Amino acid sequence: MTSVLTDSTGLRGEGELGTPFATGINAIPRPLCPLCGCVGKPLYAGLIDWLYGVPETWGTSRCSYCEVAWLDPQPVADDIPRMYSHYCTHDASRATTWIGRLQDAMSDCALARLGYPLNSPKGILPRLLSHLPSAERVAILGVLALPVSTAGSLLDVGCGNGQFIARMRSFGWTVTGIDPDPTAVDYGQRQGLDIRSGTISDLPDTDCYDVITLSHVIEHVADPVNLLRECCKRLRPGGGRLVITTPNINSLGHALFRKYWRGLEVPRHFVLFSPTGLRDCVQRAGLSLQSLSTETRLAQMIYRQSACASSGDRDVGQRTNFKIGTKLAARLFRMIENSVVRLKKDAGEEIFCVCMKPAKNDRD
Repeated sequence: MTSVLTDSTGLRGEGELGTPFATGINAIPRPLCPLCGCVGKPLYAGLIDWLYGVPETWGTSRCSYCEVAWLDPQPVADDIPRMYSHYCTHDASRATTWIGRLQDAMSDCALARLGYPLNSPKGILPRLLSHLPSAERVAILGVLALPVSTAGSLLDVGCGNGQFIARMRSFGWTVTGIDPDPTAVDYGQRQGLDIRSGTISDLPDTDCYDVITLSHVIEHVADPVNLLRECCKRLRPGGGRLVITTPNINSLGHALFRKYWRGLEVPRHFVLFSPTGLRDCVQRAGLSLQSLSTETRLAQMIYRQSACASSGDRDVGQRTNFKIGTKLAARLFRMIENSVVRLKKDAGEEIFCVCMKPAKNDRD
């Protein structure tokens, strides 16, 4: 996941006095839907951060019209960085395990078949497994379904330390990243990447990109419509694409784990979308929806961490050693979810959305 994109339009300068928590974190009540402005209904109360240990309890509300949920109350903008003091923007441990190396090899095999400039691993096992539909889909989503044949200019908003843009650069894309975390920016710049410090609103309006990516970023902002509008300004007219991934509150995992569902991630996830809610958000921002689906690639991770939280475990976000039973159950859960989404397409753990900036005459 990429790091937070702090959007000042959502929380700053409203003239409200924050409610101080015992930890000194200031919070502002958020009773209204961030899309339509209607009063929401309580969804959960007394939630804790069992991932990274931010103190105090939190609540969420939900809009029955827009089918989105949001954090209520929400921390004020000045205190948001404190929510990320132990936050991991990328999982560096995955490739150090044999299963992680196998999964990476499977993805490389699948992408090589699709024309990406990769040397297909020589092992028989990854070649065989890469033909599984689920494995091929994971590989495609790893590059956000961006075909190498149309490489152009790409901006990754909330790019973290730049792992994604480094990979896309190797495929021929001209890449830029932006992130508010100075540590991540410094690391990426030392790798020779063009990474800027700040948010997308800090970039000139005259900047123009063929593709902008928001990989697990939109849920971190208080005003998602404004974020998409800022992206739209910097897309090439009449074909510039915006790619969005975000947790799906209508997922099978949420239905199973409820307040322990990994996707809630209080207090860092400000807004949680259903497919219907994200469609509405895209339209409100003046973008044209090209495709929207729900995906199962995160099902195992979400099951493992959610199951640990429901059993009372804490500091789960940095855990890598799960019980064998939990790992097996997580694999079974993903198999079940793969079957469920064939019948109920909105049940996947993650929403994958591609939208476009219309030509000027389309908006007149």
